[in-house]
Amino acid sequence: MFLHTPLFFQQRMVTAGGLLTWAGSYLTQFFYYPILGAGLLCLLWVFLMWLLKQAFRIEASWMAVTLVPIACLLLTIVDLGYWTYYLKLHGHAFTATVGCIVAVGLTWLYGRLTPRWLLSAAFILLAACVGYPLFGFYGLLAVALMGIAGRRAIDGVVAVIAIVGVPLVCYHTLYHETNIVNIYWTALPVYAMRGERYFAYNLPYIVLVTSLIAMSLARFKPVKGKWVSAVVLPVVIGCTAFGWNKDGNFHRELAMTRNVEQQQWEQVLQKARGVKGEPTRAVCMMKNLALSRLGRQGDEMFRYPEGACRPDAPFPIRMVQTVGKLLYLEYGVTNYCYRWCMEDGVEYGWTVEQLKLMARCSLLNGETVAAQRFLNMLKKTDFHRKWARQYEAYLSNPKLMSQDTDLTAISALMRKDDFLTADMAQMERFLTEHFTTAEGTTPQLLEQTLIAAMQTKDMRLFWRRFYQYTEQLRERRAPTHYQEAACLFGHLMNIDVSHMPFDRQVTVDYEEFAATLGRMQREGWKLEQIGPQVKARFGNTYYYDFYFNRYDYIEN
Repeated sequence: MFLHTPLFFQQRMVTAGGLLTWAGSYLTQFFYYPILGAGLLCLLWVFLMWLLKQAFRIEASWMAVTLVPIACLLLTIVDLGYWTYYLKLHGHAFTATVGCIVAVGLTWLYGRLTPRWLLSAAFILLAACVGYPLFGFYGLLAVALMGIAGRRAIDGVVAVIAIVGVPLVCYHTLYHETNIVNIYWTALPVYAMRGERYFAYNLPYIVLVTSLIAMSLARFKPVKGKWVSAVVLPVVIGCTAFGWNKDGNFHRELAMTRNVEQQQWEQVLQKARGVKGEPTRAVCMMKNLALSRLGRQGDEMFRYPEGACRPDAPFPIRMVQTVGKLLYLEYGVTNYCYRWCMEDGVEYGWTVEQLKLMARCSLLNGETVAAQRFLNMLKKTDFHRKWARQYEAYLSNPKLMSQDTDLTAISALMRKDDFLTADMAQMERFLTEHFTTAEGTTPQLLEQTLIAAMQTKDMRLFWRRFYQYTEQLRERRAPTHYQEAACLFGHLMNIDVSHMPFDRQVTVDYEEFAATLGRMQREGWKLEQIGPQVKARFGNTYYYDFYFNRYDYIEN
């Protein structure tokens, strides 16, 4: 989030490196148009390569080595994975790039000074005193590069004193909100979760700094041939490809989240169909939401890959902190959406997405003052003013909300007794329990209660809701999967369902499934062995889901 307000600037400047994170936040907002954000980033990298050539007098035959820091900067973005949701550094996508430009640019200016030692030493000290408060670690990196590139003892001594002393002086006089352990690393991301640090993610930064120091030490004399490029390019490309996060579920979650935000339900389903391997619960839940919005959940929810794959991260992932807030809102549980937006905003920093979610929650709850506050903040952004003005119109004319298809769908799922307790950060389990106890009569809420009863295998609850649901259908055909659940539960509870108007295929599938399951169990097969054998035939039915699907991924 970037706001054009003095307060936003002041909030960035309370720690060293504040100007850098402010600039990073400003540039990051241009990813609203992905091609624009990526284009700006690439232009800055080209400029950095030119600066490296000038600052360290790199000959044309050695230019391939300037790709090493660029590859490191790229990896700091594309290797994050689920850290995207937990990093507390503002403007992360641009801070390292802008910081390196500042560090190399100051080194280039230092190299153009007169060789008199007093002037160069004074410049190093001035760079430390100004660079550290504004650019944090990268100000200190500039001092280190100048101390090394100068090759004068006095410059090196001044650089060491400045690197050690300036952060300590600033800590005791200016920046009281920074832990003394972190004063030398401000404006760098901290990869820590629940008291444990994950140093592997710092590797691109280590290689980045090492490469810059090596360039400041080296003497790039012209060489014949293209052996430098032949050696450097394959290594750089290989390391970048190896470090790039390739988790298909993570990338699919990001894409599906964007589709949900834009109510592109068919695109959500298209991505759900393309799952290779086992999907995460987030993928499955967004798929079910899309089917619900399209009125096809009862006929199609088992026709997509199901699973409970753990997110590919070295630390426990809470779905409520990734896609959960959005799903809470879309399922009408506005208070929990609001609560988690507030908690994550305070803990990890505010985002535009959080402000939009909180504004919509406030609108749906009739809390106009709170909604106006969030919309006012969004109007101070560069790319979200139109969205804010659209929703601001609902404050003065609430009847317009009935024309908003998404808000109308959410309202139909809201319970009158919605209150705040504790979900224990286990969003899917909480949502299931939420709907099993819902007493609403709207068709949408009734259907979610029916599905929750199927998920929890609560047969008595299912029958109560099934009768209510079929009464509202008014002689229309019940969806396939609800018929399958009624057929299965009827036989398990010894209820006569022969008079029910089931589709012929539903009855045929059940009889074949029951016969196959009974025969294999008599032959000594265990359930976990039977599942893979019958999945090709019955995997798209509730019969298979009831016996074999185990959603045992517990959110920590």
